[in-house]
Amino acid sequence: MPGLNAGLYVGLSGIQAQQAALNVVGNNIANVNTPNYSRQQADLTSNQALASGGVYFGTGVTLSAVQGIRDQFLDLQIYHQTALQSGAQDRYSALNAISPTLADSGTTGLAAQIQSFFQGFQNLAARPEDAALRTNVIGQAQNMISSMQSQYQMLTDQQNTADQSVQNLVTQVNTLTSQIAQLNTVVTTETSPGSRNDARDQRAALTTQLAKLVGIHVTEGSQGEYQITLDSGGAVLVSGNTQYQMDASSTSATTGYHLVKVDQGSTAVDVTSALQNGSLGAQLDLRDNVYAGYKTQLDTLAAGIASQVNLQHQKGYALDGTTTGLNFFTGDPATGLPTGATAANSYQGAVTNLTVNSAIVNDPSLIAAAGAAGAAGDNANANALGNLQFTGGTNASGLVLGSPFSTVVSSFVSKVGTDTQSWNVQSTTQQNLVTALQAQRDSISGVDLNEEAASLMTLQQGYQASTRFLSVINQLMQQLVTSFGQ
Repeated sequence: MPGLNAGLYVGLSGIQAQQAALNVVGNNIANVNTPNYSRQQADLTSNQALASGGVYFGTGVTLSAVQGIRDQFLDLQIYHQTALQSGAQDRYSALNAISPTLADSGTTGLAAQIQSFFQGFQNLAARPEDAALRTNVIGQAQNMISSMQSQYQMLTDQQNTADQSVQNLVTQVNTLTSQIAQLNTVVTTETSPGSRNDARDQRAALTTQLAKLVGIHVTEGSQGEYQITLDSGGAVLVSGNTQYQMDASSTSATTGYHLVKVDQGSTAVDVTSALQNGSLGAQLDLRDNVYAGYKTQLDTLAAGIASQVNLQHQKGYALDGTTTGLNFFTGDPATGLPTGATAANSYQGAVTNLTVNSAIVNDPSLIAAAGAAGAAGDNANANALGNLQFTGGTNASGLVLGSPFSTVVSSFVSKVGTDTQSWNVQSTTQQNLVTALQAQRDSISGVDLNEEAASLMTLQQGYQASTRFLSVINQLMQQLVTSFGQ
């Protein structure tokens, strides 16, 4: 059977194991307020027994591993929901910033400017020969155009800002994926599964940051390595120790804005339209869909006003009673649309190209207020032009106008407000969900000082018991030496 020397090793192993486990508890306590720290647990394993005389005797205890306490499923959920929340928050912040500018308030709003323009024709109908009223119509038209173009330019500026953000965010994505790939290398070379808890914690923190920038799908391989793909499945960002670069150097031939591509080794995959979540997905959506959609609505409105006014103005006669067929706004004589604005291109450029006919600006008497030739004091066409603000229908260009222009503006402003509120609600909802998931993860992976205090007491007692055991062995050995020495 094992002798007293073997007992010394058993006692020593107990002291060493309890001391190592105490260090783990101490490390947990030290990191109680450290962000992204996962509570660690000391795994104690009984040493291999030795046989003596057909009986197996234990040889003590060993600290076999220090495991980080994590819930992989919760981590994956947090990555996904973080991307959704970040994207919603960025959209809300962007729309909330521009909604006051697009709001239809007082006499400065677009609807008021449109109403004043058509009211100018109605005022002219009362005194069609009045030069001041004719000049007023031109001034109201120019004010309306200025207001429309100001909003349009603001949306263009927002698109350009979003495009610059895309480039900056792509750089941040590449920095994070490079660091995650390096940490994958550390994790895959750990001596025992889960032994590099610091690297795993750092990787989880970086992955959460990455999820704020772009929607991702994360899987963990057999060696603990992360493989990260876009949540659309369009491209791989990280696979083991390999990082796949994201690039935003090329531009679209159609819009002139930057495309986002991911280098997949032999080819670069265009993922611009596939990115929906995270800050990067939000900026692309704002640039290519939201702001562009608002601009299309303004272009359609401008095309509608220009085409209907021009087609009606062509039917009337100027103050001289003979001049007819003039466009009030510069545009296509056949359709009345601003130059280059067609249904095929969603009337793109209608706002930027909208301007009052220079001939009419130079000579207000050319405003076709009369409805018949030779009738200088006739107001029939001025009335018809003024009443356009209340009519809808389809004009010769095929442009559908189903409601008054003021109603179209109200619908546009309402949509901006609705979109803003919708993203605010979604951002709040997603934030509550992320907070709940993080609280659930903290209940599993976070440090609980009460639990650590209980572990300290248990380990302290184990340490003291081992030292007491060694003391007993030492006393026996001394007694044995003393007995044989006599």
